[in-house]
Amino acid sequence: MQTELRRIGVNINQIARAVNTAVMEGRVLDLELAYLDDLRAEIRAQLVELREAFEGNLAYWRPSDE
Repeated sequence: MQTELRRIGVNINQIARAVNTAVMEGRVLDLELAYLDDLRAEIRAQLVELREAFEGNLAYWRPSDE
């Protein structure tokens, strides 16, 4: 799951770069770039939460040193 989310984030980043250089009818696509930045931020936040969940799960199953 984490790998798939990371790949989506990479793809969004590539799209944002492409859109940033694109011009549509003489104007830069600012709204689309803002949307992609928001989407990228959301995916990063989800990755952090997913990583924390995995770490918590691993910590739960780790044998104690007692």
